[in-house]
Amino acid sequence: NGLVLDKDGNKMSKRLGNTADPFEIIERYGADATRWYMIVNAQPWENLKFDENGIREVQRKFFGTLYNTYSFFALYANIDNFNYLEKEIDLQKRGELDRWILSELNTLIKSVEYNLENYEPTRSARIIQDFVVNKLSNWYVRLSRRRFWKGDYNPDKISAYQTLYECLEKIAVISSVIAPFFMDRLFQDLNTVSKKRAVESVHLTSFPKVKGDFINKELEEKMQLAQQITTLALSLRKKEQIRVRQPLQKIMIPILTPKMKKTIMSVESIILNE
Repeated sequence: NGLVLDKDGNKMSKRLGNTADPFEIIERYGADATRWYMIVNAQPWENLKFDENGIREVQRKFFGTLYNTYSFFALYANIDNFNYLEKEIDLQKRGELDRWILSELNTLIKSVEYNLENYEPTRSARIIQDFVVNKLSNWYVRLSRRRFWKGDYNPDKISAYQTLYECLEKIAVISSVIAPFFMDRLFQDLNTVSKKRAVESVHLTSFPKVKGDFINKELEEKMQLAQQITTLALSLRKKEQIRVRQPLQKIMIPILTPKMKKTIMSVESIILNE
């Protein structure tokens, strides 16, 4: 879009309508953000109505969120001198939030692998982006942040560090096929400290193997329901102009089935805190 060549094939700097020269676009926003925007919005073989605002949105929403999540991890990991030398904490000894995000992570790896093998990079990019923004950042990190900045360096805090590290590392690996430069830097920044992988680049690693015993669909559904109820409550607050900082006396939820009631009660504390 916007690329014009002269009769000898040389690039001419020219604009067509509101679309800039693609070389200028890549120089301005970077190859990774440009590629991610194009892949996440349309299959490579389909037409795309190019929009610079879309690249800015990708920079802010996906890459910005992932960068901020890593920055949060790095800040507190440096304070506590976490370098992944501690023994891996067993899954069953980890908290519910840790077990949930690791289940979602392995479900994600399984889905991305399936979609890439079936030539569906757009679906892969979309589910990776959804995981990073809505599950890892807006839910797991937000609900776990006190575990990082408060308390002693105990097994619960170590579990939080190990869990977030694994999520960031695996995201770097499975996303590197679309964003090779950003994800290589993320991987190297993690691996330089932990030295878990005897490789110099994310592109020399193998695709992660799915840990089937980590996947807990019941836990995923339970947490998804908690997220949905919280989102609906926040939207009702906004509609009725009730400030988020103002505590509610109660929240009433229509129960459709006994199973739904049991599921909601199991995440009662999360919903009430939210």
